[in-house]
Amino acid sequence: MKKGILTLAVLASFSSMAVIAEEAKTDGPDMADPTAVYAYAGLAYGNKGLDFEAMGVLTKTDTQRSGFIFEAKDILDEDKYTEPKTGREVSSRNYRLRYGNINTTNGLGGFVDVVAAEHPFFGNMVVAQAGPVATIPVGDDIYIWPMLLVGGVVAEDNTSQLLDMKIAGAIAAGAPAEAIAALEAQRAMSNLSSEGMDWMTTTGTVMTYVRYQPHDDFFALGSIRYTKALAGKEWDTDIADGGLQMASTAWDLKLGYYLTSTQTVTLFYSGDNTSADDKYSLGYKYAF
Repeated sequence: MKKGILTLAVLASFSSMAVIAEEAKTDGPDMADPTAVYAYAGLAYGNKGLDFEAMGVLTKTDTQRSGFIFEAKDILDEDKYTEPKTGREVSSRNYRLRYGNINTTNGLGGFVDVVAAEHPFFGNMVVAQAGPVATIPVGDDIYIWPMLLVGGVVAEDNTSQLLDMKIAGAIAAGAPAEAIAALEAQRAMSNLSSEGMDWMTTTGTVMTYVRYQPHDDFFALGSIRYTKALAGKEWDTDIADGGLQMASTAWDLKLGYYLTSTQTVTLFYSGDNTSADDKYSLGYKYAF
């Protein structure tokens, strides 16, 4: 109930801002461009909690720009849950740091993406990837930004928990006593918990942003990505089978409206090919 009331309050405040804002909207930064570099801060709230996002500018010349973006998702940890397979409470709060540089003449650049989150089985996890990005105009209203990223995953390696799950599954399935005894012997030889962060897998990701802006005041920005393990644990294979059980395909859509030349409000939706609930939120961003 409290979450619903807060959502309505945020919606009402953004609606009021939209009514009173009437200044020119074409003199500020391109806030619909995912590679644009400018200083800003923003908040969003939805069914997965409260998010914060901000960008800082590092380089700004006539031909080259670079900057970093910091994001904190579900700051209040409202979407935390208990993982049924392990019985442990999993925080939904996560952090993301991105660095990018772009050549404003040809639209080519580089991109580094680092996400720190809690994996429902392994515990603390960091996913880091990097690669090139290009800018491709398609007519006057549509732009495409393809990216090819390579990186990897480090996480706590709680192997003993996986063996507990396998033993419970073997007992439930009526496996022979010898097979169960072998699994129990493996568990006895393994550490009870992780002694640090281990390299889990090497990853490759293909990602594309697409923007459609038929009017100066409105824009739609969508993205889709596909991630695959290149070596190590399989990215989307079930945990019980030795994988990371992550979404191999994810997509999102952001509908934005310029309140002023330096302020936007957005409706955001994202989903993936797992059974997890889709995310939606209402956001506000201010460019300095």
